[in-house]
Amino acid sequence: MGRSLILVALAVAALASAPAAVARVCTAQWAPVCATKDGGQRTYSNPGCAKADGAEVVHQGPCAQPKPAPTKTPIFCAEVYQPVCGVKDGATKTYSSACFAKADGATVTAAGECP
Repeated sequence: MGRSLILVALAVAALASAPAAVARVCTAQWAPVCATKDGGQRTYSNPGCAKADGAEVVHQGPCAQPKPAPTKTPIFCAEVYQPVCGVKDGATKTYSSACFAKADGATVTAAGECP
């Protein structure tokens, strides 16, 4: 009888610690969480995967995605010589056309070549 009580006590102790062990298991379940590790945020597939990696869950759901930098739309200019004077970063420059000035990010200040 005493031996049975010891076995039951050991089984209860093992079951009591089981939830902590299960929480560190990374399963294939998709329940995204945002977690931090080493000062950075990352989206994990579920809380178990975050904890298994040593991360701390911040909130349910994925981390906010940073907005991508706007891409520059390519500008295609005809090879026509209609010079303009443009300014970019404080420097003046003669461009072969207003289109080429715009493509370079310059502001047209006058028609014709720069003085």
